[in-house]
Amino acid sequence: RNYAYPGTNAGDHAAGDIMYYDSGTATTIEGQVYYFNGSGSWTVANADAVADSTGMLAVALGTDPDVDGMLLRGFVTTADIAGTEDHGAKVYLSTTDGRITATAPGSGNVVRVLGYNLHNTNDSIYFNPDNTWVEVA
Repeated sequence: RNYAYPGTNAGDHAAGDIMYYDSGTATTIEGQVYYFNGSGSWTVANADAVADSTGMLAVALGTDPDVDGMLLRGFVTTADIAGTEDHGAKVYLSTTDGRITATAPGSGNVVRVLGYNLHNTNDSIYFNPDNTWVEVA
C-alpha cells in the first residue's frame, strides 16, 4: 500500500480502510470521531464514558456515513486537535465530543490512543485506534 499525505481540510484523507454503512440516519461532522453503536449506526465518541469510547471508532469523511464513509484506519485530517501538536506524537480521544487531543485525559475518563500526529499545525494524523483502553481512577 502507498499512502499520500492528506489535505488540510477536516475529513480530507489520502487512503485507508473506509466503511460505507449506517443502519440508521446518522448525521456526522467531517473530521470528528464516532463509534459504531449497538444499533449499527454512528454516535459521537467521547472519552468521558466507557460506552462512548471503547468500541469501534472511525473518523467521519463527510455528513452521511453511507455516502461519504467512515475512516476506520488511515491518514486523515481531523477537526481541531486540542493541545500541543508535535510530529509523531500520540493522539488520544478527547473529553470533548468527537474531538482528539494531544494530552491523555485525566481522572474519571477513558484513555485510548487513536494514532499519531503527522504535522504540528494542520491536524493531520495517522488514525489507527488501539484496541486497548484504560479508565483512569
